[in-house]
Amino acid sequence: MKDNILFPFRIVFSADFRDETGALVFPEIGLSILDAAPNVSYEFLPQYRAEYEPAQLADADVVISLKPKVTRASLAGVERLCAIGRCGVGYDNVDLAACTANNIAVFITPTAVVRPVAESIVLLTLALSHRLISKDRLVRDGRWAESTRKLGREPRGRIVGTVGLGNIASEAIRLLRPFDVARFLAFDPYASKERAETLGVELVSLAVLLRESDYVLINCLLSPETRHLIGAREIALMKPDAVLINTARGPIVHQDALIEALRNHRIGGAALDVFEKEPIEPDSPLLTLDNVILTSHSVAWTEELFRDMGRMDCEGALAISRGEAPLHVVNPAVLQQPGFKSKLERHRA
Repeated sequence: MKDNILFPFRIVFSADFRDETGALVFPEIGLSILDAAPNVSYEFLPQYRAEYEPAQLADADVVISLKPKVTRASLAGVERLCAIGRCGVGYDNVDLAACTANNIAVFITPTAVVRPVAESIVLLTLALSHRLISKDRLVRDGRWAESTRKLGREPRGRIVGTVGLGNIASEAIRLLRPFDVARFLAFDPYASKERAETLGVELVSLAVLLRESDYVLINCLLSPETRHLIGAREIALMKPDAVLINTARGPIVHQDALIEALRNHRIGGAALDVFEKEPIEPDSPLLTLDNVILTSHSVAWTEELFRDMGRMDCEGALAISRGEAPLHVVNPAVLQQPGFKSKLERHRA
């Protein structure tokens, strides 16, 4: 850590970048970029809070954040903070309106997550297809012969549907294409016909996608529009042997409705990296079901992911230090506000 007295521009990392011993959880998050920058200091918050307290943010110019929530209360009296860099593509844990009102830009790292999340979708697709988890459990239980009778199925000749056709979905489609998928469908009211045609994807309604797909992939952002987009009525449209894979955000799928469908074998199975409440509750029925794969909102976490996200966040922070707006700001209205502009001008000067 550089001395704050000598280096006035202050970058603060959320506490969850380090473990209980103070060591970095991830081997590379771009700190070398900051070490090479003049007039910059950085440090890690000593204590983790699920929701930031104003005292944690008050003396920072930029906060680089993993899991903590940023609420209106978090920003009470916080005047110095210019930007928050989120690791990842989601920002549902940040109150954008409050940030904008406080002249704080929020930027994300979208290109860093594309490949690892897309690879994770392929991983879960194949794991469900070949009944990997159930076969593993049967072998461990000494039920070898029984495991050989658990036939899987291949993506070859089947239909893959994605709810959302952004960069992650597009990369997942590219990676799945060599498996000879018969058709790719997408539901995305904001996707252009030209983009879909370029990707070889048919744009359809949500109902058509759910009725026809063998694999339903959730690849949209969480918003008021998409919260519980997939509920009991939508799940009832799915084929009895279809599977659902959610690596986006838990509340997009109504969890109780999905549990009921899995419990009654209304659908073939599911793979969930995200949940309505995280961590998953210890008494969740999902933990007792054998037709669902569960991971801890970290299936895409790789060394490369955190290297790339960290570098992008650090580069965004350094842009602020030079008096420039960072890339990938998700509350762009703030860029035109006099209060934000004055913060940038101070750093530029």
